Parts: sequence; C-alpha cells; structure tokens
Amino acid sequence: MQRALARLRPRVASLRRAPSLLRCGTTLLRHRSSGACTTLLHSASPPSLRLPLLHCSTTQLRHRSTASEDDSSTSEDDTWVNGAPQALVDLDPAREARFREVYDEIARGKLISNEDLRVGLEAAVPGSTVTSEQVDRMMEIADVDGSGKVDFSEFVFLFGDMPVEEISMSSLAQYWLGFSDTIADPKVIFSTVWRKMVLGSGDEMHVRLPEEIMFLGGAPGAGKGTMTPYIMGERGLTAKSITLSSLLNSPTAQKVINEGGLVSYLEVFAMLLQELTRPEQRRGALVDGFPRTVVQVQLLQHLHAKMRELSRRYDATPLSRYFPRPRFRMCILYVDEHESIQRQLSRGRLALEHNKAAAESGEALVEVRPTDLSVAAAKQRYRLFVEGTMEANEVLQQSFPYNLINASGSIDEVKQVVIHELSYQSSLELGEDTYNAIKHIPTAAEITTHARQNLVSRLDGYQTDHAKTFADVIAVIEGEFLPAINRHALVGEARVITRHPEVFTEELAMDMAVDVMYDRGFRVRVEENRSFIDKRSSFHFKITFTPPTLHNAAEHS
Repeated sequence: MQRALARLRPRVASLRRAPSLLRCGTTLLRHRSSGACTTLLHSASPPSLRLPLLHCSTTQLRHRSTASEDDSSTSEDDTWVNGAPQALVDLDPAREARFREVYDEIARGKLISNEDLRVGLEAAVPGSTVTSEQVDRMMEIADVDGSGKVDFSEFVFLFGDMPVEEISMSSLAQYWLGFSDTIADPKVIFSTVWRKMVLGSGDEMHVRLPEEIMFLGGAPGAGKGTMTPYIMGERGLTAKSITLSSLLNSPTAQKVINEGGLVSYLEVFAMLLQELTRPEQRRGALVDGFPRTVVQVQLLQHLHAKMRELSRRYDATPLSRYFPRPRFRMCILYVDEHESIQRQLSRGRLALEHNKAAAESGEALVEVRPTDLSVAAAKQRYRLFVEGTMEANEVLQQSFPYNLINASGSIDEVKQVVIHELSYQSSLELGEDTYNAIKHIPTAAEITTHARQNLVSRLDGYQTDHAKTFADVIAVIEGEFLPAINRHALVGEARVITRHPEVFTEELAMDMAVDVMYDRGFRVRVEENRSFIDKRSSFHFKITFTPPTLHNAAEHS
C-alpha cells in the first residue's frame, strides 16, 4: 500500500484542477411531501426536507466510461489501484502519518470492515449506539471499489481535506455519524458526490454530462406529466425524463420508506448525478422534481460552475465537444390553490372510475393518490408545495434562466405558452465566443419592429431628396404596373417587364418601386436580366397581392 500511495503524488497539476476533498457526513433531512417541488411565493425560512432513506449504489458509480478515440491523452497515471485511480490525492508526509495513525486505530493491521467501523465509532463517541443501518450507509459511501472493505487510500480520499490538527478518530466519527452540520453545506455535499463520481469514472475528463438540462417543477395538479412531452419536444430532448420520485421507487428504497427511513441531500444528489451521466442523456436531459430546497439549488450552482470549469479547461482541445458550455433552464408550472384542488380531486375520481372498470376487464390499475380523494388533503399538499419551495424559487430566479408558466388554461393554451417560453434563444444556448461574434447583427424582430417607421422615413426622403427619380418611378407604376394588376386582379399576381429599363439603372429607383408598392399593399420581387448580345438590361417585376374572395356560382346551383 505504501508503494500505491507513493504513486499518488506525481500529478500535482491535475490535482490542482480537481475539487477539494471534503468529508462526508450524514445529517439527515426530512421530506414533507411527495408532490412537486419548486417555489412561487415568499417564505421567511426554508422548510425541512423529508425523504425516505435510499442507499446509493456504488456499483453504479464505479463503472468507468468507455474512452473515445479523442481520449488518447489518458496516461499511465490513470492506472487503477484497488479500484481507484492513482494520483488523486497529494498527501504530505505529516498528513499521511496522521491519517495512518487514525486508520490503524480502526483497522488494526487489516482493511476496515463493517464491524471494525462500528466498534471504532462507538469507542470514539462514548455512550453512542451505532446501528447496522448507519454502518451500511457509511460503508457504501466509503467503499469505492465495492470490495466490502475500506482500504487506506479510500479512507484518505474521503477525509483528505480535513485540517491536520482536526484529524482524530473523534472528529471523523462525528462526520461519519452526522453530528457535524457541515453536511448541510452544499459545497461539502457537492465535493463529496463529485469526488465519488470521478473515482468511478477514472478522471474528470470521463465524466460526461448533458449539453442541456431542463429542470421541471410545478404545483400539484399543474399538469407536469401532460406538459412534459411538449416541453421535451420544444427543446429537442429525446432521452427518458429523470423523475426524482422514480429514483426513490426502487425495491430497496421502498422497503426503507415503509420503515420510515431517511435519505440525505448527499444521497439524493448522488442518484441524480448518476442518472445525468448516462450516455442516453448526453444530448439533453429533463429532470422532474429537483430542486426542492435552497440547498439543492445551491448544489446546482456548484454543478454549473464545475461544468463551466471543465468547458473552459477543454476549450480548443479535441475533447471540447464533450464539454460544451452548460445550459440549465428552470420551468415551473403554476396554478392557484382553487384550480389545484379541483384538478387533484378530478384526477382522483377518474382514477377510481378507471380502476373499477379495470377490475372487471383485467386492465392495469392506475395509482390513486390519497391526496386526490380529500379536499383537506389536496389543500394541504398545495400549501406544502407553496411553503416548501418559496425561498428556493427566489434563488433559482437569480441563478438560471427561469420560466414561470401559468398552467391554468386548457392543454392547448398551456402548450402554446410552453412553446413561446422555451423557444430558441441564442444568448442562452450558443457558446460565449460564438454569441459575441454575431450578437451585433440585429434580429428579425428588432428590424421588423421599426419597419413601418423606416418605410415612412424612406418615402419622405425620396420625395425630398430625389424628386426627379421618384417621379419617374411613379410614372412607370401608373403606366405599366397598374394596368397589369387590374387585368389579373382575380389571380393575385401580375408580371411586368418594364418598357423603361433606363429608369431602373439607378439602384435607388428599384428600392423606390418596392417601397411604394409595399405602401400600397403589394409585394414586389425584381429580377434583372442582361442580354448576352447587346449587354442591355431588362427588369422583370413579379407583383403579388391578396385576390378578392368570390363565390363560385356552380356551388349554389
């Protein structure tokens, strides 16, 4: 193991780019509602988060991403030792010695097992009783290689940033058992989860996240499930949406839920990040039910900052396409309390009717939520949504592109609002350099907004500054254009080859003709044809307009 540790030191440069090692605690949070989770009003203090305990699978976290042909920069320094890559921790001799002392106090000359950990923790915190569930959760976080034991490198990896003077069995025990408040610190949570993800992938360059992440929240009954396909379609998202409630619906999770277990912010975020790194989510992902609280919003801020860092690091390299500028968008569907309650109750009635018919026909049953069967329960769920997401919502608005969508209308009405709100915006989606290169070019909307005023100004200018040419153009319109238009008034299109091409040899005359005709309600397209024989030009005008609406007599015969 000493030889393995000696090989951990060479890559100081890469270590400086890696996030700092932070200790893991297990302060537990409570989730009060299974409903949607983003805020719309104001609150004096953030609510607690109640969630069932879920064990985050290190088997899932441990897989190493398949390197592409562009990943040839990976060197021998990425060799794995005991399931973990070398050179992740730059450990000075004094810190190594102190960690070794504490490690040996628990391990006693071997690898740390579940029982070793339990005994060590109880000894470090006199009077405490450490449950098997606590030990299992701690081992699952620490045991990166899935061996069932914690070796010295894994031990150091988890606590490597702890100040040397704080390195003791007692302080580590407090972190392990969740006695420390640091686990509520989003920086600590993010760093711990990110480090574990990096260990499972082999290097930060192998952690691939979506180009775009849409985070969807909404009030109970707001129609998130109905609108999700439209939202994904508008943003071009094709992968299956990531629903937090589904992540917590595994058999293991359900068992713990039924037993009243708890899950920490750390574990929730670890599950989410694992889903986001799946290959099918690479082009874009939709996350339903996250963030719920200010802490979770802050976790997204850290994730966004990390993705920005990676984007800048690999810019102008063969790997740049794997690390684009991150695009986070928030979409919150909102309905008022009355509408929410009515929709919840309607959903409950329809579910009961369906299940009654399904019981006779053998069709699959649908979920009947208890909150959909009671006015009081539906009202309470809405209140929890509002109270539970207020402060988080305020932070979201300040941090990321944010769309609050009134979902009170019909499905078609809300769909149109979604399409409008989530339409393409180059300022949000292009890389910074790309956007800066083109942003000085006005948009079509900017041009058309003032088109009428510009037309008036041009026409007045023609009369004031170019009266002779303007008069010649008007004469051609009166003498040639109008007769042709009158002959083809029922068709809505007339074509004219002017008999006075000399009038239009001046380019400004062409502009005059187009502007005058547009002012009169016509659309004009001009083509100049030059003869190969005498090099003379002819000007072809295609004039279109709206024909009259006529009723065919045959239709009434």
